[in-house]
Amino acid sequence: MKQKREELRKTGFYFIGFTILLIAVSAGNPIVSGVFDWSKFKTVRTHTGSVINILKGPTRSLDMFDIKAISLHSGKATHTYLMGKESDELLIVKEGYAEITINSISKLLCEGSIAVASQGDRVQVKNIKPGNLVYYSVVFKPRPAKIHHETSKKVSPFFSSWDTISFKPSASGGRRNIIQQPTSTLKQLEIHTTTLKEGLPSHAAHTHPDEEIILVRLGTVDQTISGTHYRLGPGSLIF
Repeated sequence: MKQKREELRKTGFYFIGFTILLIAVSAGNPIVSGVFDWSKFKTVRTHTGSVINILKGPTRSLDMFDIKAISLHSGKATHTYLMGKESDELLIVKEGYAEITINSISKLLCEGSIAVASQGDRVQVKNIKPGNLVYYSVVFKPRPAKIHHETSKKVSPFFSSWDTISFKPSASGGRRNIIQQPTSTLKQLEIHTTTLKEGLPSHAAHTHPDEEIILVRLGTVDQTISGTHYRLGPGSLIF
């Protein structure tokens, strides 16, 4: 089986997309391809900031896919939490600066930066700068059969700071390659960012054998999935 045909055309700057490369398996009532408009999200206030629950459920390849946007006020932090068995977490800084600690390693990361924590890791996120911090938490858990037979190993925490990633220009804009490697539960996690000049497409319509998330960082995106057109602004998500 393959994901629906999709095409993306952009008026603006950056989007962040990552593809989870796993052999697709059958799932009951999996999340289907679609878009999640930032302007329509419901915000839940917390004592440290707020949480937006964007997407949660099984996919064709994953037992659980849980995506949140979390806001922390200046000086606030999450509780230190332990990553569950057979789960990984991707953290993407949307706005502000995040001090992310995974086990004994702490990094101060700016907008556009990422961190990846694995099963068994201890994680904490702090906002130590003035202003608000907003970051995405993407937790993924493959199906047990896929984990036990293909991965389920311990890997070191991964950090990537936006200001250290090289930019490769192209005729349509450019690209930054962030990560392309296995995690503790996935065969491969691949993340890159694309810059598109106004009015230009990223590529022709195509299909994916794997699952892909696109996060709009800046600008406005025109997205087509199976002939249906969408227009999305910053913070929005495409699955």
